[in-house]
Amino acid sequence: MKIFPLFTAPLFNHRRTVQQRFWLFFLLWISSGLIFSYAQAAEQFPSVDQGWFVFSSTDSPPPASATWTPVHLPDNWNVSHPNQGGTGWYRFHIQGTYHDSELWGIYLPRLSVNAQLFINGQLVGSGGRFIEPVAHNSYRPLFFGFPGQLLHSGDNVIDIRLLGYANEGSGLSPFKIGRADALETDYQHQFSLQVIAPTISFVLLILLSLMLFIIWLRRRQETIYLMFSLCGGFSTLYTAAFFIQEVPWLTHSQWLWLIFSSAMWYVYCVMLLIHRFVKVHRPTLEKALLAYTITGPLIIGILPSNYRLELFGLLGLGFAVLSLYVLIIIFHYRHHCSRKETWLLFCSILFSAIMGYHDLINLLITQREVPIYYFYWGSTIVGIAIAFLLLLRFDQSLHLFEALNRDLHHLVEQKSRALNQSYQERQTLETRQAVFRERERIMRDLHDGLGGYLVSALVQAEKQPLQTFPLQQTLRAALNDLRLMIDSLDGDPIDLASQLGSLRDRLETGMDASGAQLHWLVTDSPHLPNPNASNNLQLMRMIQEIFTNIAKHSRAHHVYFCVAPNILEIKDDGVGFAVDSPHLGRGLPNLRLRAHELGISLHIDSSPSGTAIHLTW
Repeated sequence: MKIFPLFTAPLFNHRRTVQQRFWLFFLLWISSGLIFSYAQAAEQFPSVDQGWFVFSSTDSPPPASATWTPVHLPDNWNVSHPNQGGTGWYRFHIQGTYHDSELWGIYLPRLSVNAQLFINGQLVGSGGRFIEPVAHNSYRPLFFGFPGQLLHSGDNVIDIRLLGYANEGSGLSPFKIGRADALETDYQHQFSLQVIAPTISFVLLILLSLMLFIIWLRRRQETIYLMFSLCGGFSTLYTAAFFIQEVPWLTHSQWLWLIFSSAMWYVYCVMLLIHRFVKVHRPTLEKALLAYTITGPLIIGILPSNYRLELFGLLGLGFAVLSLYVLIIIFHYRHHCSRKETWLLFCSILFSAIMGYHDLINLLITQREVPIYYFYWGSTIVGIAIAFLLLLRFDQSLHLFEALNRDLHHLVEQKSRALNQSYQERQTLETRQAVFRERERIMRDLHDGLGGYLVSALVQAEKQPLQTFPLQQTLRAALNDLRLMIDSLDGDPIDLASQLGSLRDRLETGMDASGAQLHWLVTDSPHLPNPNASNNLQLMRMIQEIFTNIAKHSRAHHVYFCVAPNILEIKDDGVGFAVDSPHLGRGLPNLRLRAHELGISLHIDSSPSGTAIHLTW
């Protein structure tokens, strides 16, 4: 008989191999959880466990004359100081010889609720706030590094100020002191287990819950997806207690009530989820358990907070019975699911139940050790398992629909692409034709009107070159400006390369006339933020203005024109100018104004060895 048939499934069946991989991942997750939950880092330093204790509300270490009593760690206040809470002080004396140049550290693997560390009366570290809302460090290790000069040869006093609450298992476990670099290895191991692992579980469950909640929004009739979203929400709220230190607006008592209530609600939602998964309809039982889940935490919230954990432990006995009921339901109605689904649900919920029983024992039975909780491991395993099964069912329900829709979708895409391409081609053609017609009209107007007059005036002026040289320059500049306007009407406003190419000839002519050599370095066509004919014209005018100033004032021998997709740079080796001079005229302000209107950045560097102008966007 094959107990787990999926391990013997054909290797070339894609759906089966995916399930095989998930089983392997699932078993490895459980194994790692069990191993990591009880693993301890290798001890490199002896633990400190003998000291003195006193209750004191002072902010600094109490004097030696206080009523100190001997203490042996681990110290659980439920055992050593029942029904007492507040601020307690632990004092330890250590002997030794220390080097001032070394960085030392103290590693507190387990405590409750918050701690501060003093070395020879000096504060070296704190876990956070000691007043409401207090910092919660009950489920995380603390590490305090300090310089070696705080320790001196002979007797050293270590004081640990601990904030604890009555009947909540507050206290301190043995700690270590040693070189910080070596001791931090133990701390990082425990931090990964107690903080990073819950954080990963939190994120994972949030993502799974959101994913299935979105599926439920699209398939409202299948409430099983909503049940999982609720399970994930309550589970993440409970898991948050393991990595969130400070909760604004909530006191310690309120936060404790919230996280333990969420654990109860999680178990109730798991029961609802399993009912719907195996198709069991028991509304009377669900309503009775709903009343139990609502009234229990509410009554505990009204009662004094000194006995809150014990009351939650007693309330948790009912949910422990509920977890057994869920396991029985899965086994009894196993024929409603496939064998793989039955085993996956049963094993994951059994693991979660075992972790819950462990935490329930810590709530109900007082021990010397400061309690540590593992239920978040179980809730994460159950969340992953159920989410996998729900997503697999959702995938199966959509598989046939996707197969039938695939060909139609492919055909629609083909037709859409063809229509879109035809539309784009038509729009491009119409645009090019319109630009071409407008350009031809302007060319005719220029030829017959303004252009003809300018050319005629230039010919007449050239007959007397010496007397009309300034007039010739003005006429040539006017003609160049007209050509620039015509070039800006090119059909593709995004492609500036052709317009720059047209401009290059005129720029080289101007540079040759001024005795400078133009070096043209265009690696790619630039792309303005908002490309259109007007903006292209503005950019061409800026370039033309810059080269006009170079020809007039720089006395340069070499001019470099560099263009990339998002930058345009013009350099010369001329005499430079004072950028901040008030006598520069309107050229530079006009350049800045055009740059601002185009949404580009203008930066000018000038010195006696040359000028560099950068346009970036």
